[in-house]
Amino acid sequence: MQGEVCRNLATLQFLAFCSKRRNFDRFTRWATLQTARLNIFLNRPKASKEVENLAKTWQSLMPPDGEEFFKVTEDTAYTEIYLHCPLRGSGDVDACYKLMNYDRKLMEKVGGQLVVLESQSNSGKPFCSLAIRKKRASIKDLIPAHEK
Repeated sequence: MQGEVCRNLATLQFLAFCSKRRNFDRFTRWATLQTARLNIFLNRPKASKEVENLAKTWQSLMPPDGEEFFKVTEDTAYTEIYLHCPLRGSGDVDACYKLMNYDRKLMEKVGGQLVVLESQSNSGKPFCSLAIRKKRASIKDLIPAHEK
């Protein structure tokens, strides 16, 4: 398990490095998409139309750092990720948006959509705040961190 965590962190650090560089935008999009596809292929999560199940699926595809922080309402699941992000304190919320393409692609594949509400990159907090909704549900009331 410890080796898996080290590999996950190394991958995260590499993708964060790429996400901070405009010349790597296409590569970052491609790499986050391929990494998400690999996760889906290896774990074979089931698609869902229920917010609570989408949250559980997201948890099952992630390291165990957001599990106890879920709050599920009628249409939204909220969580905080306490994993120390390589972008923490960088002020580069655009790089965060590019990096989180991985998570958005995972949610798309299982019937949901994910919005980063607060980013460690610019919030000054030791966590990111996320919202998950069903794929076709409106997200107009959720303001993404990179648009604030």
